[in-house]
Amino acid sequence: MLENNIFYYRKAAQNSVFPGAHRSKVIGNGILFKQHQPLINAPDPRHIDLRASLLNPFSQYQVKSFQQQSRLDVFLLADLSASMGYHGNYNKPQAVADCLLSVAKSAHATGDRFGFVGCGQVLNHQLLISPANLQQGRVTDIAQQIKASIFTGQAGSLLQAADYLPNSSALVFLLSDFYMPIKMIQQQMQRLNRHTVVPLVLWDKKESCDLPRWGMMRISDLEQGKTRTLWMRPALQKKIQRAFKQRKQQLQHCFRSFGCEPLFMEQGYRAESISQYFLQLAG
Repeated sequence: MLENNIFYYRKAAQNSVFPGAHRSKVIGNGILFKQHQPLINAPDPRHIDLRASLLNPFSQYQVKSFQQQSRLDVFLLADLSASMGYHGNYNKPQAVADCLLSVAKSAHATGDRFGFVGCGQVLNHQLLISPANLQQGRVTDIAQQIKASIFTGQAGSLLQAADYLPNSSALVFLLSDFYMPIKMIQQQMQRLNRHTVVPLVLWDKKESCDLPRWGMMRISDLEQGKTRTLWMRPALQKKIQRAFKQRKQQLQHCFRSFGCEPLFMEQGYRAESISQYFLQLAG
């Protein structure tokens, strides 16, 4: 479960008008003092501050206004393409299910609504929670389906996922290995521009770092259904590792151009890694 998620969700919740657990820029019936206002602008005599009224140079009654605690919609958009079905040092479908259960539980614990869009070649409405709600049972059912599924094809429906998000700002976790073209990722981010996006890059060290220096090795393109046999040698090992390093830099540059920082998860899903991510963003 994500720790201290009230703090972490603050950026996305700032302009929400719905009461909830997160600090907002909206003035309402919260407990955090925001400012004094003339009584005529905020006609609530219960909040008159006599001291501030006496000190007011225009002899106007002053009332206290407070920051409203706001509710937030939290969504997980998950790539369910064939490459996300990879089993290496860990099981990627299991990591997707773990992420789904963890983020939903954290959202519901704070009174926030949770939604999910599973994005395969086509959008499967059995793997969809939209609009966001507070039903944990539906989340558990989808997690079980994901663990039992065989991922095939590409994430062709990923660009449609934005159609299932609310018009107001939401916190969106975007989970994928991001092996698709950079242009497609840019299109996705443009469609999510009104939301606070957290890109979760799910890689496996067995795909890049944990490669043998010598020996025969079978390389599979899961989405194209093709397999090649390579004679692994130090030069080829370094070439593959260099390609992954360049890809990581490309993804960082792409996401940073949209104002967000990707989180690379190479050991499966870990809730504490997301908690640490938000702490680092907070400075």
